[in-house]
Amino acid sequence: FRHLRVPVAPGSFITRSFLVKRHASRDAAEKEVADRTLFVTHLDNFTTEAQLSRCFSSAYGQVDKVELKSVEKRAPKAEQRADGVRLHVNFARVVFKDWSSLENAIQAADGRIATAAVLPLPTSALKSQLKAAKSLYRDAGELREEIDDWMASYDAREDDKRRLARESALVDEDGFQKVVSGITRSAEGFSIRSAKRPSLKAGAFSEPIAAAQGVASGTADKRKRKKKEIERPDFYKFQQREKRRDEIMDHRRRKAEDEEKVLRMRKTKRFKAEKSAS
Repeated sequence: FRHLRVPVAPGSFITRSFLVKRHASRDAAEKEVADRTLFVTHLDNFTTEAQLSRCFSSAYGQVDKVELKSVEKRAPKAEQRADGVRLHVNFARVVFKDWSSLENAIQAADGRIATAAVLPLPTSALKSQLKAAKSLYRDAGELREEIDDWMASYDAREDDKRRLARESALVDEDGFQKVVSGITRSAEGFSIRSAKRPSLKAGAFSEPIAAAQGVASGTADKRKRKKKEIERPDFYKFQQREKRRDEIMDHRRRKAEDEEKVLRMRKTKRFKAEKSAS
């Protein structure tokens, strides 16, 4: 499918969008005109056959006939089906008198607003769309007035905040000084600092980043050394088997080396057997 956007009036940015493509049918009667038939879908409920015929014939070429159909579609959600919601899909077949008109219509469906075609809306529908577009934005005068009122009352709100802060630092009925967050100054000139709530540790995110890189690295080295000391090489059975196998292999290797060394010494006559005691 290709996207065809037709304005409701010449030079208007309000469009009616359709999906169009070449019509392909298995019916033998329709195959005769398939090479000059345009399939149009996603039509709104205000579209009529006469409107489509005038729109396409004035922009792309003479139209032989227009067949408009509406098919009821099953609601996609179970809630909608339970409420009896019915959806309708409108589509049409526009048969041109010449195949070149079909080519012109397909070339115009490029996603941009078609300048040659015009498909006006009924007056009531056009008014409702304009009203919906205006409702997206607030009136500029009302918005400016609201902002001015808020800015005018900003100083008064800040004065109220400071007054409440001073009143909260007064002495209560029992003679105790009220302490609020931050620093509270008493009438005698003392400064009382509020206790800071201890922060919850959040794992690695609670560790300092820049200031304690050296400390963190030293701690990591200690952990590694401690881990190496704790590890036992013969804790698991497979480690014990591997250890015994390595010992046997090492013994066999050393024995083979000794036998080769004795054999070389005998060949070079460097090996002398000890004389038996007489």
